Parts: sequence; C-alpha cells; structure tokens
Amino acid sequence: MKKFIAALVILLFTNTAFAYNYTKPVTNDVKDTQSLKYNIKTKEWTKVQGAKNETVQTPLNEINNDEIIFTKYVTKGSGGYSVYENNQKQYDAGSGTTYEFLDGTSLIGYNAHNLKFYRLDFDGEKITGKELTIPEIKPYFPDVQIVQISKFKNNKIELKKKWFKPKTFMLVNDTNTDFYKYQFEEIKTYQLIHGMFEIEKSKLKPQRIIYSHFGSRDKMFPILKIKVRNSF
Repeated sequence: MKKFIAALVILLFTNTAFAYNYTKPVTNDVKDTQSLKYNIKTKEWTKVQGAKNETVQTPLNEINNDEIIFTKYVTKGSGGYSVYENNQKQYDAGSGTTYEFLDGTSLIGYNAHNLKFYRLDFDGEKITGKELTIPEIKPYFPDVQIVQISKFKNNKIELKKKWFKPKTFMLVNDTNTDFYKYQFEEIKTYQLIHGMFEIEKSKLKPQRIIYSHFGSRDKMFPILKIKVRNSF
C-alpha cells in the first residue's frame, strides 16, 4: 500500500516526457525559398525539387500547360507572414497564413495570428484562402482536442483530461476575433501550430492557463482563461 501511495505522488507531481507527433501532411511543410508548381486547370500544388528561383519561374502572361511556379518567402517584419513570388511579383498567401503544408496536391495554410486553417488556391490574380471547418481540420490532428473560441463564455472555458495521461489541446478560432501576437503563459506549446498546448502533469487542483498578448492585462487585449480538470 505504501509503495502504491508513493507511486501515486510521483505521478501527480512529475512531468511526463511527452512530445506531440504531427501527422505526415502537417510536417510536409513549405520552407522559406522553396518553390511550388501550381496547375491552374486542376488546382493542384506540387513541390519543385532542386529548382532555383531565378530559373524556374514562369511569368503569368507566358504560362505553359497552365502551370505556374511560385517561390515562398517569409516576411522579415513583424508577423512572419508567407508570400509567394512569381516573376519578381509577390502575392500574399491567402488569408495571411504563416505556415503552409501540402496534403497531397492541396496546399493548406495556417494563420498563427487568427488561429485558423485555410485551403489555398490561385485565381490568376491572387492567392485565395477558403477557411477549413472543424471536421476538415480534425483529420490532421486526430488525437488532439479542438477547442473552439466560440465555446468560451466571458473569455473563460473549462476542459477535462484523464488522470495520469498527457493531453494535447488546440485553439481554433471560429469567430471574427483577432489574436495577433498572443501566446500561452508558462506552458509547453508547439512551434508549428501556435494554438496547440499540452497538459503533462496530473495535479490535485485544476490547472489554469492564460492566453494573452505578451502577458498584458490591458482591456484592449482581453485574455483567455482556460481551466483543465482531471477526470476518470
């Protein structure tokens, strides 16, 4: 009995080594200076392997076989937004995405500042973004609990996780609220998807998490309060 109690105490107050394993599509990211080929007719994106920017880009008025080559760049200023260049002209990624990955021939973008996912296409003039629904997002994160911003009441929400098991959550914004430069306070987060956070410890008391604008308590930047309770 004493050994059981000792083991229980260790589980309650010790961090468990845990790292989230992203699905393959999410890790198939488009890197800075990487080139993509887009087929206007089929709306398919593919990576251009080993291509150099200055030799592969096709001007829009000289499109062959409906294919265009874009090269991705990350803006140097605040925000880290993605832009896609063709023939020295830059196009903002649809809906201001900051991270993009290829799911087959579909280009999916994520905006870390509004916590939304988009399917990106090119209409001949600009890169457009169609917001993904929760059912469309879920297959990319099958073992993550998606937390919709619309479920917060007065900027507060209570979540549950099982005792002794780590749990990964992800904020997804289904409202018009902006979270530019927001971040979690004092909790493990993930570099690829900004809205993801992980609860590792099993504490007797509920864990309280704050999502804030650089720790500000200014009313102009209302904080989100998240409470996570353990349950059986």
